[in-house]
Amino acid sequence: MSSSALFDENIKGFFGSALRRSLGRGGPGAGSVRKLLGAAMFQNRQAKRRKKAQGLDRTVPAILIASITRKCNLDCTGCYAKALRPGASEELSDDRFMALFSEAIELGVGTIMLAGGEPLLRRTLLERASRLPGVLMPVFTNGLLMDKDYLELFTRGRLVPVFSIEGDAAFTAERRGTGIHEVVLEKTAELNRRGALFGFSVTVTSRNADLVLSDGFLSRIEGTGAAVLFLIEYVPVEPGTDDLAVTSEQRAVLNRLDRFPSRGFEVVALPGDEELYGGCLAAGRGFIHLADDGRIEACPFAPYSDSSAASGGLSAAIDSPLMREIRNRHGELTETRGGCALWNKQGWIASLGGCAPVREKERVR
Repeated sequence: MSSSALFDENIKGFFGSALRRSLGRGGPGAGSVRKLLGAAMFQNRQAKRRKKAQGLDRTVPAILIASITRKCNLDCTGCYAKALRPGASEELSDDRFMALFSEAIELGVGTIMLAGGEPLLRRTLLERASRLPGVLMPVFTNGLLMDKDYLELFTRGRLVPVFSIEGDAAFTAERRGTGIHEVVLEKTAELNRRGALFGFSVTVTSRNADLVLSDGFLSRIEGTGAAVLFLIEYVPVEPGTDDLAVTSEQRAVLNRLDRFPSRGFEVVALPGDEELYGGCLAAGRGFIHLADDGRIEACPFAPYSDSSAASGGLSAAIDSPLMREIRNRHGELTETRGGCALWNKQGWIASLGGCAPVREKERVR
């Protein structure tokens, strides 16, 4: 089985497993079960579209990660968006984002993840996106802007909030601020009471990994009624933070977590097990990143780009020379210390003619 076919099978298996676990535990309400069932069927259709595109020598990623804003109501320590994409930008309009999301679905993209900044700052766009047919859209949020209208939107729409925490209350307070962990738990308790789907996201560092990978922490996540836990391996994008990268022993546990069958929720590790898929999944092999200004970047953790979808659309941008070259040489991008193999190959990217990350260009303006 090819690596792309294996990735597709694992994605379909994820949604099927999520549906079985939800039915087995009697957790989400009937509306959420219908969403999961519809999403599983949608994934099957989209995988067929991607396979057809592959036969025509066109690349369609299974996952589009869209950072819809750089603005945020917090100023967290070690924020990727702040470190890699500093300063203001001219964000795409709601209409343009919606056109690109619709194009992505037409091409065969199965999952659209919404990130930021803080995506809840773009309420009108989220309201419109929640009505897109078929696709479930995880929304990565700090949760502080989750008011009654948002609770209703996440209960009835096709958006799935994924709340960012750092492990326990102490770790979250250290990075995000005092009391934020408790606010998030209040919001998730209300969503659980409504029978809505939701999840958590944790940036895993060498400091919090032992806690986050422990049975005790996983049991607490299970007790909230969460449907999914994203574990995002820390990438030392800030100079002097290499010591925060997980150890090889911690990564071995992290890459095994998504195979644990006993939990009542799904586990997704990012960037993921590059060895399993024969190298990096960035640049469209598995996923691609749409920045708030329309740039198409190989990966949120390694924002290299030579193209924009702002006017020309997704398909052409995904097929840019840089994206093609990264895909063609994916086998050179395997497991490295620091999570993201692509980020650790900055000289390699420069030799391909790739643009520097935004933060590097900002320094010379």
